[in-house]
Amino acid sequence: MNFDEPRLSKINVRDPKSLYQLIVMELCGEKYFRPFEEKTTGQLQAFIEMGSVSGLNYEQFNELLLFLDQDRVSQAFFDFFCGMKKCLKLDELSELISRFRGFAMLGFGDFRFAYKRLCRHGADRLLRELDPYLRSSASILDELGKRPIAALKIEQVPKDKTWCLGYISKDLYKREIAKIKDALEKVPSDAGLLKQAKYYSELGDAILETEGKGLRNTDTYLTWDYMDVYIATSMRKRWEFLDTAEFVLQLFAKDNIRRLNLRYFDPTQSQCTSRIDKGLVEALMLKRAHCTVYMVQESDTMGKDSELASTLAQGKPVIAYVPRIDDIDSRARSLHQYPLEFFEIRFPALKAEGILDHPKLVPKLEGLASNFLGLIEDFLGSLVAYRKQQPLSLWTEKDDDFRAKTATFDLICRILATVEQFNFDKRAGTLRDTHPLSLQVHLESGVANGVLVVRTIADCADLLSKLLTNALGFTIEHDVEQGCTLLKEKISQSPFRAVTNYEKLANSFWNFYLLSKDYVEETKKCQI
Repeated sequence: MNFDEPRLSKINVRDPKSLYQLIVMELCGEKYFRPFEEKTTGQLQAFIEMGSVSGLNYEQFNELLLFLDQDRVSQAFFDFFCGMKKCLKLDELSELISRFRGFAMLGFGDFRFAYKRLCRHGADRLLRELDPYLRSSASILDELGKRPIAALKIEQVPKDKTWCLGYISKDLYKREIAKIKDALEKVPSDAGLLKQAKYYSELGDAILETEGKGLRNTDTYLTWDYMDVYIATSMRKRWEFLDTAEFVLQLFAKDNIRRLNLRYFDPTQSQCTSRIDKGLVEALMLKRAHCTVYMVQESDTMGKDSELASTLAQGKPVIAYVPRIDDIDSRARSLHQYPLEFFEIRFPALKAEGILDHPKLVPKLEGLASNFLGLIEDFLGSLVAYRKQQPLSLWTEKDDDFRAKTATFDLICRILATVEQFNFDKRAGTLRDTHPLSLQVHLESGVANGVLVVRTIADCADLLSKLLTNALGFTIEHDVEQGCTLLKEKISQSPFRAVTNYEKLANSFWNFYLLSKDYVEETKKCQI
């Protein structure tokens, strides 16, 4: 892992006052310290000259720390953060401090606490404290490559059949086949009804076959020794299953992911006989997986959001994939093939969410159709009429006729594609930049753990690969507006860790959060 902190690299380390503040504030994390004393300029200048020419060795660096009234560091601390160099050149000091601050943010959530904790550690204890972030990419790749082949394989459910695993889809099937049976009792010889009955009979067989695969796949997931990635998604409707399956297939087919020999929990391939079992299976997968890939879709659910929160609370990374629509025409063509039910549900939902009348979106939609709202209402009205005539959502034989006979359907698809583009961009910005719960606290350490937002499958694969092989790069930024220091991951440009500058909050937080159980029990006794 590497850390850049441009703000520190701009500090003039040859200026005594700047050097003083750099070490005391940025390395040692002191917020309250005596002002720089001009009388010390000459003595500090001696350190500056030595550091500029030959560099400061371990002993000399500790002399500088003591001169500045700070705690000494161990040989192990000096070696690790200096990259095993015998002497530290003054021009390399900002790099050392950035490296320390990066690790401090990853593992401790507070600079002063991290310095006080780590500065005296010997090599073994220091490496043990930082172990999760220290393993080399080469050693991780070697270990992943040596994993044995799983004894049981997933029986792949074709993506166009994955919706058969959904309980809502199955309920819809039951309701619709019941309607056909009722109609056949009245008109037993109706050719159209007989054709529909045959189709639904075959569909029922497909559902049973798919459920069997899903149940066996769940058993397979439960036997695997390794679980690396959990896919968090909302799947109730047919297109949600299809989109998720397509995303998973594309993500894990990327070359930089395939080489890792990963095992991942794919919800489009799993089935359970009860909601209790489903909840327990997914809880186990979340616990075992190293990270979660969270799919931001048209709508989100309590289940999926709780999976995101659970992952962050365990101190594990979450990658949030928010689709980016670059080509409106291409997206409109794909929407043309979506079930009509999608349009019946999506437009009213967007209207209820206030997206259709968003002031930044309205001019774009008016450019497509000046009376776009009226156009949408007319289209939805024609869909209602069509549904009265053909009430079976799973029977799609006549849907293409409806599309062809609806003169505005192509324009409706372009309007919806434009709305989706805006909505996904808006949601990505909210999740990355403004939502307070996109950073949640690791329950054990108290470290603020952030969601990493990506917009393309390629970026998702790149980030996931680097995440699992300890190859991430970070930038440390001081956010004046938010009053905090952020550790931003470079691919996603998302805050991965945060340290607040709100001193009262920080003091209260770290006084209370890491209280030992013994201390809490003693406090309770005193209160009694």
